[in-house]
Amino acid sequence: MIAPAPLSARERRVRLRLMLVALSACLWALVVVMRLVQIQVMDRASYEKQAARQSERTITLDPRRGAIVDRSGHPLAVSVDAESIYAVPQDIDDPTHTATALARALGLDAAHRRDLQSQLEKTRAFVWVQRKVDPGTARAVRALQLEGVGFLTENRRYYPQRELAAHVIGYVGLDNTGMSGIEYAFEDLMRGRAAKVVIRTDARRRALGHTEKPSTDGHTVVLTLDDAIQHVAEKELEKAVADTGSQAGMAVVMDPRTGEILALANRPTFNPNRFGAYPSSRWRNRAVADAYEPGSMFKIITAAASLEEKVVDPDEVIDCGHGALEVAGIRINDHKVFDSLTFRDVIAKSSDVGVARVAQRLGKDNFNRYMRQFGFGAVTGVELPGESGGLLRPPNRWSALSLPTLSFGQEIVVTALQMTTAVAAIANGGYLMKPVIVRAVEDSDGHVVREARPTAVRRVVDAATADTLTDILKGVVLRGTGHRAAIPGYAVAGKTGTAQKVDASGHYSMVDHVASFVGFVPATRPALVVLVSLETPRGPANEGGDVAAPLFARIAEPALRRLAVPPDDPDRVLRASGFRPEMVHTVAYRPGTDAGAEGGSREADRPVAGTDPGLMPDLRGASAREGATAAARLGLIVELKGTGRVVTQSPEPGAEIEAGMTCVLQLGGAATAAPSPAAARARPEAPAR
Repeated sequence: MIAPAPLSARERRVRLRLMLVALSACLWALVVVMRLVQIQVMDRASYEKQAARQSERTITLDPRRGAIVDRSGHPLAVSVDAESIYAVPQDIDDPTHTATALARALGLDAAHRRDLQSQLEKTRAFVWVQRKVDPGTARAVRALQLEGVGFLTENRRYYPQRELAAHVIGYVGLDNTGMSGIEYAFEDLMRGRAAKVVIRTDARRRALGHTEKPSTDGHTVVLTLDDAIQHVAEKELEKAVADTGSQAGMAVVMDPRTGEILALANRPTFNPNRFGAYPSSRWRNRAVADAYEPGSMFKIITAAASLEEKVVDPDEVIDCGHGALEVAGIRINDHKVFDSLTFRDVIAKSSDVGVARVAQRLGKDNFNRYMRQFGFGAVTGVELPGESGGLLRPPNRWSALSLPTLSFGQEIVVTALQMTTAVAAIANGGYLMKPVIVRAVEDSDGHVVREARPTAVRRVVDAATADTLTDILKGVVLRGTGHRAAIPGYAVAGKTGTAQKVDASGHYSMVDHVASFVGFVPATRPALVVLVSLETPRGPANEGGDVAAPLFARIAEPALRRLAVPPDDPDRVLRASGFRPEMVHTVAYRPGTDAGAEGGSREADRPVAGTDPGLMPDLRGASAREGATAAARLGLIVELKGTGRVVTQSPEPGAEIEAGMTCVLQLGGAATAAPSPAAARARPEAPAR
């Protein structure tokens, strides 16, 4: 075998160079491959985002907010379609002409036209021209057929009944976000999911098209308000404020059995469709946010505590000191000179001295406990933003004058809603109910996702005390300061209030005051509690009995007709309104704890053992109270006729029943049957009204 000839030095140099070139090429190829792997695999997500930022623009469109409706489904706030105008500057050949035409159609002034032209001259893929224009404006712009100008459908908030319940509903801002009232409190549920529009452009920033991701509608909020009762309350309040020259006014209408607010009105008011046209002071919901001294209305609370603690008898004669009482060297003067009055007349004629003497018997610790049990000094928990808890100082900060002045509504500030809720506890037989403004929340398909149920916070007084106080408060309207609150055909129980305002010097004004009346009707089977207040009324007759009491009657009478509440019947001896036990959550007040601290249920609030809540029990042979209690626990409204034990009943035993039905129990002198098991287990502390 012949060996190859050895390479020359020149050939070796050439081969070495070729190997170096090949190695360099391989290394370069390896670098390129690694870089491609980094770009296309490892950093892919980052470059995709950069490309999207350069070639796409995402526009977020407001979702359709859920509606707000009253208890009957009548719309109070809705979302309607509104067209928004946009432009694609790259598609506009003559920005000056386009801006001028748009300005003319939109009614823009010279400054806004120049701003628009400046936007159209930029190299951008998308600019807003004007959002949520009215239909006429949209038609005018569309008729121009301008190149590079388009339309997107958005929605805007519309309040079809304008000022009606404006302070409850609230309003939304320019970004469709709730700013006050229910609109603010239920923003998360009502807003829905926003729609998104993605606009794609090429390398020269020219629009290639767009895609849309649809929105989801928000939930519907069903209020407890009745739009007819709300309308009456606002109309009459408006008239009263104008007639009396008052600075402001409030009215609250509540169902005392459930705590549902049927109307809540404030004056002055505003139109939420144009909220920006009104001063911000008009947006405030005075009935829940403003605290004021209640004046003589508060004597209801003093009387309730005194009767419950048995420190006074309704017919006991009270020394009214010839119209004056001296405490700690300070003289308290009555509005009239009274020498001696029964306690009934102390309340009916609104004697400050008489009620102060009774409060002194009660003592500050007891009085403080009852005031807090009635909910004063704490928020009610109603689902409205900005609620005030009022002001009730602890007893260790009271002066020697505090106890007597608190008894007639000074040195304490309350809200209209607090006062209404407290009086509702007297009307329903002793239960402090949590006020409710939202009845239910429904999704876009109409399914209920949240429902309010009547909630008893705690029992504040016994049913017998509530009965006695109701009879006393009827005297206020029959023969006392509230006679102008009388409603033909109905027994009214209530109390006037004329509270002096504090002037700039820090003293009580002799001119400015708040005139109020709070009451419930019909007194024997209350369906409504109504509170009205007028701030600083003018004129020769401007006290609570003069201006607020007739306003109460003008609101309550149409509301009774609206609810089809029958007039009083002299054969009706007693009405009992109860709460279905499974719908009532009780919270007990304990000294040394917060007024809303949760406690155990009372035995009286538990269901009657052995009874089917859907069937009428056999109450024949039961006493009047036993029968009324057993029926009331099933949610029935009870009418007792006659005296003695139950002889006959309607519905018949075993009949199907539901809460809210009327149960008539005919009483006789002798029992015709043994007491039924359901009646025998009934306890007397259930509410009987």
